[in-house]
Parts: sequence; structure tokens; C-alpha cells
Amino acid sequence: MRIWKLTLFALLLAACGQNNPTGQRPTPGPTLTQIQGQTAVAGEILVKYRSGGLQTQGLQVLGESQVLDRIADPGWGTLVRIKVPEGQEAQYASAYAALEGVAYAEPNYWVENPGREMARTLGMPGPQGLRPLDYTGSITDPYFVQVPPGDPLQAQGPDGTRYQNVPYLWGVYRVNAPQVWNQGYRGQGVVVAVVDEGIDLTHPDLAANLWQNPNPNNPSCPGANGYDFVDDDTNPSDSGGHGTHVAGTIAAAVNGIGVVGVAPEAKLMALRALGYFGGTNYMLVRALKYAADCGAKVVNNSWGSGARSKAFLDVLEYGTQKGVVYVFSAGNSYRSGNRPSYPVFYSTLLPGVIGVGATSNDNRRAGFSDTGPYVTVAAPGAAILSTVPVAQNPSDPYAFLQGTSMAAPHVTGVVALLLSAKPGASPEEIRLALERGANATLTGQAAKPDYAAGGQYGYGLVDAAASLNALLGR
Repeated sequence: MRIWKLTLFALLLAACGQNNPTGQRPTPGPTLTQIQGQTAVAGEILVKYRSGGLQTQGLQVLGESQVLDRIADPGWGTLVRIKVPEGQEAQYASAYAALEGVAYAEPNYWVENPGREMARTLGMPGPQGLRPLDYTGSITDPYFVQVPPGDPLQAQGPDGTRYQNVPYLWGVYRVNAPQVWNQGYRGQGVVVAVVDEGIDLTHPDLAANLWQNPNPNNPSCPGANGYDFVDDDTNPSDSGGHGTHVAGTIAAAVNGIGVVGVAPEAKLMALRALGYFGGTNYMLVRALKYAADCGAKVVNNSWGSGARSKAFLDVLEYGTQKGVVYVFSAGNSYRSGNRPSYPVFYSTLLPGVIGVGATSNDNRRAGFSDTGPYVTVAAPGAAILSTVPVAQNPSDPYAFLQGTSMAAPHVTGVVALLLSAKPGASPEEIRLALERGANATLTGQAAKPDYAAGGQYGYGLVDAAASLNALLGR
């Protein structure tokens, strides 16, 4: 079957409900409950002690509560996961928040796996498995990129390597990544953390670009290529496919097969903080802090929830102060109320947090993409071809997906390109370069940013080449 004849939404959104790549039944998540309208883990809260405050060893245990786990850092403080009676989470959080030395206490909120959330948001069927690609299809369909005449990637990559799927990589072209490659900047020297449901560590387009931990036995930064905060082990392999797809858009390698990422020489730190069904705030906070402590300069986060979390704001402040840029997808709930998503909403508070909305090939907002003042820039997010776990389709591990989850890694890749050109750039400098370089003409904006008109595109469509010029002052 030719690609252009496929029913696009059925293809893409069936892919978003991807099957477990191992073929095994997914491990059920924790028992969940609703606390003031937000989903959280039943019987758990998070308590943050300020640096220099009470130590967890001497923590007064209130009522029937019990310490389950903790993250302790002399310069940051101590975040403690505490077991409390089910149904009394809010009461215990309030009681702990009143203790001396406590910065905040809140429920351990739940973040749904974005692959499953998207399939339901757009009213599509449940998991159907990924569809194999057929490269014999027409490339003249206007939904896909028209390869520019004389484009070197039509026949070969910047180093002479031929590409199989270049005609379908419209997003890479739209953000003008090849113009930056031609100047010698391809993400080299930049570690990109992918906080998601893992990465297929064996994928032929990704294996060469995996981050190699210089000290995998370091208790603060364990693992050869990253860490699994869901199962608490050193194997951050993908449990569904979403993380692998995101990783390919960021940094699929130049190797003559499959696809190529926006920053094809960046290194990928795999941080599994979402299981097949989702993950807790505690898992995600641990991953966000690991990225900041263990060498990542930019972190892709193609996930979010409706719960306003002090723990997220806290760890993002910590990471951005260390020079880390955090990129977040804006969310896919426009058609179901355009509800605000967190932590992306914190882009309005922290300059090192970038919120990304999704566009289609016509440079208009994709119908599912959330809008609001937290959208810093927009990026391609519809019909995005990238990597999926080899186990899902061993002969052809690539697929089209769509969502703001696919838009965010385009921006993450652009940030990696900018950092390869100016390694010492601060998060504020990177954000300013993205804003100044964004193309508001293609998105038809009357002004930059477009917040007064609803914040559909922020400062416009991300442009790697123009942002590089802005960063380097030329």
C-alpha cells in the first residue's frame, strides 16, 4: 500500500497507542485516586525539606505515615516519599507542610503515558500496534515534504551518506536544521536527556548516539546509558515506543539507513520515568534532577499532566540554575477544553523552560495542540517519521506519529545544535535565540509573540538557522 493512500489519522493515532515492544503484559501501575480533581497515587505524598532543615533520619512521623523513599542533596534539600492512609492524602500533606523546615508537601501526582492519553483525546481506537512503512509510496502528496531542488540530502547526507527516507523528513527541513549542519554544527558535544518511557538501546539509528556514562557505578549517576526510575534499575529500555520515537527525531544518527535526527551527532541520555501506563511525580522529579546532575544540557519532556506541582517547579528551578534547558510539549487537549498542562506551564515563570506547540505541514496549528502563554515556539508535530523499537517491527522499525510529543523533540534538537555552536550559552540565551529566530511570517502572526491572540504559536515556528544567527550575534 502506498503511504499517501493510507488514512493518515488512523495510521498515526493507532501508532500512538503502541503495543508493549516486548510482547509481555505491561506491569500494572499503582492504585490511583482523585485529589481535588487531579489523579494521584493513593496513600502517598511528597514532602520537601529545605537544605539545612530537619534531616529525614530525625523526621517526626505523623500519625500512621511511613517514609518510603527519599532524594537527599546537601545543596538542594531532601524530597521524601511518604506512605499515608488512603483517602487522607490532602490532610497529611497539610500537616507535614506545617512542620518546621518543610518547603512544601503535596500528593504524589500521576502523569499518564502520553501515547495512551493522545489516542483517547482524539477519539481514536485503543492500542492497535505500529504500522510498518512502505517506501514505495508516492512522495508527491502535499502532506509530506517536497524536497527542494538541489537539496544535498535528496541524494546524500552532509558526509556523503545516502538516506532512505529523506523525502518524508519534512520536519527536519521545516526547522532549517540542514542549514546549520552545513555550518558544522550537528549537536556534537551535547548530551540530551530524554525523560520518557525509555529508549530502544539496540535500535540501529540510535545505538551509536547513546550517552556513555563515564562512571556508571556512581551512586548519584548510575547506569551505562541512563536510568530506569520506574523499576529502579539501570536498564532504561523502552516499554512502549513513545520514547524511542522522540529520541529519533532528536538525534537519529547519520548512518545511511532509516531516518536522521535534527541534531544527528548529539548524545542521548535515556531516562525512563514513565511506565507503559504512566509515572508518578516522584519518578519524574528524580529523572529531571538526574539529568541536571549527570551532564545533560537539554532535556526533552514530551509529557505533562493537569496537576500544578511544587515538586516540578522546584526541580526545574534547580536544573535551570545549573544551566540546563528543559523542553516540554504543550499538550494535546485543545479539542477537549484546552486544559493547561504542567510542567510546561512553568515556561511562563522560568526562562530555561521552553513550551512547544505543534504545527502541520501547512504551518498552521495542529488541531489537537494546546494553546496559551506557555507556548514559547511551535514546531512540526503532524505526520512525523521517526524510530520505534525494533521489537515492534524488526524489518522496518520506523513509523509516523503525531502530537505535541513529536513537536518538542524538534525544538530539543535545535537547542542541541545551538549548544554545539556555543557550548557555554545559558538557558536564557538559548531561549532568547529561539524567540528571536522563530518565524512568525510562516504562521501568519500579526506580532511576536502571539499571546494576545491566544498563544497558538508563541514567537512562531522554530528556525534553527535564524536562531543560530541570533545566538552568535550575526
